[in-house]
Amino acid sequence: MKTFTLLLLSFFLLKSQIILYAKTPEEKDLGCITLLMLASDKSKKDGEMVKYEKLKKLQKSFLSKYEDNHFSEKDSQSQINEHNLKIKEKGVRYINKGLQKCGLK
Repeated sequence: MKTFTLLLLSFFLLKSQIILYAKTPEEKDLGCITLLMLASDKSKKDGEMVKYEKLKKLQKSFLSKYEDNHFSEKDSQSQINEHNLKIKEKGVRYINKGLQKCGLK
């Protein structure tokens, strides 16, 4: 009986952790929009105009799902800050992996 109770308790704890880390589609889109913005700015600065255009096009496709000014400046800046922190920790690999998750081929 103790084993069953322990197993049941661990299941509920694990389920609550999964729910805690789950993001809404809107949050995922904002993450992609801001990452694409950062990556396109870097591409433009590096003179990679083909990549820049591709990133901007993908960013516009995410933005087209929402009306103008749907995302607050505060939420966008918060997401940008989060990306910049992760870029400092993980480097270019973080950007590349994130862009793949956002649909860049």
